[in-house]
Amino acid sequence: MKLLSLVLFALVAKSVPVPTIFDEFVAAFGNAAKQLLDQGNSAQTGEPINTKSPAYSVLFAPANPKDSTDAFSNFANHVYGVSATILGLSTAIGAEQIAALGNIGYAHEALESIEAMKMASNAAPGSLALQALVDNTPCILNGMQSAIQTPTAENAVLVAQQMSTVRDAYILPNILALGKESGARNLLELTPTGPILGQGSVAVQAAGSALLLDAQRALGCSSVSS
Repeated sequence: MKLLSLVLFALVAKSVPVPTIFDEFVAAFGNAAKQLLDQGNSAQTGEPINTKSPAYSVLFAPANPKDSTDAFSNFANHVYGVSATILGLSTAIGAEQIAALGNIGYAHEALESIEAMKMASNAAPGSLALQALVDNTPCILNGMQSAIQTPTAENAVLVAQQMSTVRDAYILPNILALGKESGARNLLELTPTGPILGQGSVAVQAAGSALLLDAQRALGCSSVSS
């Protein structure tokens, strides 16, 4: 899906005037939106993601989703990929294993934006679920990058905890919410990873909890959802 399409989908969801240039779009939606859209734009159908990573962590974007049901299926597949990565990071030891897991998780998380924007195009304007995804997706991307850049066991456990804390509270529930808003017909509950981490398990947090806010700040979300 082309960047222009992603931009228009976001604009419909946010119900604001269409910017005349990309810089105005960034100003309207913030750097979190820019990062989300940039990642989606890099994931063109049939083109590899993370080409600098080992071959087994290079992913290909699926065919463009035909509808929200299609998009939710694709989204769920990427969610399970990210979940498996986070669980792996919570028990990983070797630097190469940790870096490879980070690359795999980053690629899955980046590809999710295509599916989010397809569902948003079929939802009512001003979707709070979409806003939560835009706000918090950079936290997961940053966490995966941290695992790649600092592939120690201690850091892997820490970022697994932090990503789970943000993701369980704000991303997984809002994927389901956006699916409902968009009319997807194949909805399913997405299992939180925090309570089942191999080390340092963390309960699903309520919005605004101190632990959740700390995780968002540590991972660099550009804005904080409520």
